[in-house]
Amino acid sequence: MFGCTDNDIPIKDKEEEKPPVEDEEKPALPPDEDTEVTLFNILNLDYPGLGTVKSLYEAGDDNTALKELLAYYINRENIKNPNVTSASPSEVERGYADYAIDEYRFYVNDNYLEDKNLKKPYSLQNSDKTINWEFAPKGADNEYQKQLHRHNWMPLQGKTYQDSHDEKYMLSWKEVYTDWIAKHPLPEGSPDKFKWYQLQVSTRIMGQTESFEYFKSSPNFTPEWLSFFLVHFAEHADYLSKYKYAGENNILLSQAVALVFAGTLFPELKNASQWQKTGCDIINDQTSKLFLEDGMTNDLSLHYHIGILDGLYDLKRLLLLNKVPENLLSPNLNEVLLKAAKVVMHFTYPSYFTKNSKDCSPAFNDSWVKTRSVLNKNFKKYMEMFPEDSEFEYMYTYSKSGACPSTQIKTFQSSGFYVLRSGWDSQSTVLIHSNNISSKLGDSSHNQLDNGTFELYRNGRNFFPDSGVCAYMAEGNENVMELRRWFRQTKAHNTMVLGKTAEHEETGAENINKAAGTLLLSKDENEYQLIVTENQGYTNFKHRRAIFYVKQPQEFFVLVDEGFGTATGYAKLYFHLCDEKSVDNVLLDKEVFGAHTTFNGDNNLLVRTFGEINKNLIFKEFDGRISYQTDRKYEQRKSYAVVMRKPDNSPVRYITVLYPVRSATGHTIEGQFKETGNKDNVSINIKIDGHPYDLNYSLNEQPIYKVR
Repeated sequence: MFGCTDNDIPIKDKEEEKPPVEDEEKPALPPDEDTEVTLFNILNLDYPGLGTVKSLYEAGDDNTALKELLAYYINRENIKNPNVTSASPSEVERGYADYAIDEYRFYVNDNYLEDKNLKKPYSLQNSDKTINWEFAPKGADNEYQKQLHRHNWMPLQGKTYQDSHDEKYMLSWKEVYTDWIAKHPLPEGSPDKFKWYQLQVSTRIMGQTESFEYFKSSPNFTPEWLSFFLVHFAEHADYLSKYKYAGENNILLSQAVALVFAGTLFPELKNASQWQKTGCDIINDQTSKLFLEDGMTNDLSLHYHIGILDGLYDLKRLLLLNKVPENLLSPNLNEVLLKAAKVVMHFTYPSYFTKNSKDCSPAFNDSWVKTRSVLNKNFKKYMEMFPEDSEFEYMYTYSKSGACPSTQIKTFQSSGFYVLRSGWDSQSTVLIHSNNISSKLGDSSHNQLDNGTFELYRNGRNFFPDSGVCAYMAEGNENVMELRRWFRQTKAHNTMVLGKTAEHEETGAENINKAAGTLLLSKDENEYQLIVTENQGYTNFKHRRAIFYVKQPQEFFVLVDEGFGTATGYAKLYFHLCDEKSVDNVLLDKEVFGAHTTFNGDNNLLVRTFGEINKNLIFKEFDGRISYQTDRKYEQRKSYAVVMRKPDNSPVRYITVLYPVRSATGHTIEGQFKETGNKDNVSINIKIDGHPYDLNYSLNEQPIYKVR
């Protein structure tokens, strides 16, 4: 199953060694450090295979001992890194490897590029041709400097070297890494937010384990460079082992995975077993804390969820390939990973089954949509982890084999996500509702203040995509933080807020102050699906949202939104339609409190909102935004709020019909409440093109559905 991950790096015969290549502009190093003395202090010379190295060292022949140690590593076959591949680099990866040499254009991530069309990173070259490690693009948030120190381009240079055997990549790695070490020595105290922050150290360790394997056959990988590399690798792992990140999230998990990789892949170092044990102990302790009971990670971000799952997948492959005893990890880890992988599956939109699709997942919280190819790579991994699960086979093969997952309501009650789905083919309909449960509401949280929001995907189009992210944290930069807060705020989502006036108040003024969503009721029948959720987002105002998904004889959704509590002011129901490319195809229907779309291809939506009898509604257009990157750029889109005054402690109640149509013209929709005053019951009548529907539920009884 894991054969394709074996280390296929060519083995260099000691008799065929070539002299190092000298570059006049960037000569081969070693750096001016006496690392040899330190190296023999941190090596376990009793490790199997190091007998000759030990004998030479004890005889006082350090130079020959180092050469023998290098030969040992070059020819070592029993230790395998699952992340090292013999596959050729992609054109983009090769480009990043070359750019790192050209004016020190170091690849950070796809959000930070000087030219996105050319995939060209920013240059860190000073006028004297030295490296400016303090560089950050104008207006950048903190994330650029953080990710710069993860050295993401170095493994790409290693991968390109393995394919080309061009020594310029090896020489670049030696020069740049030496320069970084010289300018950023190991700190004496706890990590800062940038160079030696746990996530940066973890990522560097993971990258170094790859770079080592890719480059070790180079004639410029000298014994002196081996000494330098191992000493500073151990320095990284020791530091990471000493400073455990506080809290349960992706940072702590990355720390644990990196320590297990360090200890497993470099068992010749004295502290290797301690690194490995520390990492496994963290994973065992954090598994139940990091993953909620329903399988979702507690960051509530699908992006970070997939990344965490990917790290644990790599960990499992590492331990299996290197025959590490399974009892180092908790026996329930497989169950946790299975639940987590199922989350990704149920969050996948039907567009996944259409070639070249780019928008195949929701973007709640700090996430951005995943492409078909990215999801497919992950489903391949899930199938490898769980070969008996035919649903992952179905997803990986794009429905060609395996078992189709269920279309029943999927409730993730611990995290507060609910999925209503018609099917799994490319024309299917999916609504995902988010009503999360979290104590993490601050600016730095990956969880946005969006309780009650939803996305509706139908036949290849997301009609209510989330607003997105736009910016990460940037302490001290109020312009960046203003952007982050705009996208995090409650009214930037498809949900209800409470305001003091009927107008759109300033950013954050109408935010919920609590996220404790609950599921009150769910019902799954052939003709319809129903979920009823609630959240006490404000101290004195509670939002309840019922979602009816009527499947027969026509397909449509009905949202029943109710606001309870002693609060007075204005309840505002916000809707954000489509993306920036669809602005001209979204028309707001102010007079009838709704909107409709005008797309070609018989795939449109008609939206109408109604209030309770004697409740006056106000329609307010809103300048919506959408952004799925963190480069502080966004586009405008059509948004609006339907506003209702709340003068006392009586509830406010809305009915909203979402009606999929071929064309929005020529249709009539009516909606009204059939009863008032009972907060535990809802009974409404919907009439679409003259056809009446009675929709009812009671929190004390089973819901009722009737088509007249």
